[in-house]
Amino acid sequence: MRTVLVVGGTGPTGYAVVRRLLAAGDRVTIVHTGAHEVDFGAAVEHVHTDPTSLDALRAALGSRTFDVAVSTSGRLRHVVAVLSGRIGRLVAVTGLPAYTGWQVPVGGPGYPLPLREGDPPARPLADLPGDKLSAGVQAGERLVAEAEAAGAFEAAILRYTMVYGPHAYIPFEWYFVRRVLDGRRELALEGDGLMLPQRGYADNLAAAVLLTMTHPGAAGRTFNVGDEQVLSVAAIAAEVAGALGHSFDVVGVPISASPCGNPFALRQNTVFDLGAVRALGYRDVVGVAEATRRAAVWLAEHPVAAGSAEELSLGRHAFDYAREDRAVAVYRSALASI
Repeated sequence: MRTVLVVGGTGPTGYAVVRRLLAAGDRVTIVHTGAHEVDFGAAVEHVHTDPTSLDALRAALGSRTFDVAVSTSGRLRHVVAVLSGRIGRLVAVTGLPAYTGWQVPVGGPGYPLPLREGDPPARPLADLPGDKLSAGVQAGERLVAEAEAAGAFEAAILRYTMVYGPHAYIPFEWYFVRRVLDGRRELALEGDGLMLPQRGYADNLAAAVLLTMTHPGAAGRTFNVGDEQVLSVAAIAAEVAGALGHSFDVVGVPISASPCGNPFALRQNTVFDLGAVRALGYRDVVGVAEATRRAAVWLAEHPVAAGSAEELSLGRHAFDYAREDRAVAVYRSALASI
């Protein structure tokens, strides 16, 4: 029986990871704030503290040791500082911002796809002084690599992107689900909905975590992880609507004229090269179309409160239907005059 520490065990992938660890017979301890609890269906030790505070994390864990640790939230630099020399392997979750320039401004040329773990940054950080998130993620990855090189633990770094499924911190699919529940038929989609946002269903990402937790070939490496296939934004909308017995009349608009700030309409396509994790044996637990439909049904059964912080995470204009209707009317008028 392994002893496993999961930092942030109640979020979307943390929950799925813990469930898989329990099924494997592991003894699991989770560190989280205690702000919300979930039922794992089996005994899990809860350590309530602020995982974003170095002092709080150090005090909460004391001198304890674990076979494996998974860091899904908090601050990676604190996890490295507290657990160095006290675990056998660390699975460190980072994300898409590891690729400098992941939010290319409208009109920018973008970068080559698919994104590969060893690709150099699209441009130097100095060219993007406002992209502090990328700088932070890259610094965290460097700390993990340095600690591993010093013999503190083995490590695998997993780069997530748009996480979806039950308990997701940002309910991306709610952008479409609420429109279905509100009876909206017309749907403005930027670029005809042909943008390609890499996503990762929680159960799929959890499978990647457990694989890299034990695979001897994962140590010392960085992996892109996500769904093996990528749906266009229009296809996501269609799967969501279909799962709920609905359909949309899609109106294509320029991304620069995005009326409601669709969270899927990124400034840059974000397709990951998953060759490295697939070479270890990774395969999706749930296919992307079915996963999207499951996420839609779950959100319809667990609706996000209107005007809540969770809903506002999608953008302040996400459900400004009057704004969307005006944009559609103006764009249609412009097309008719050409």
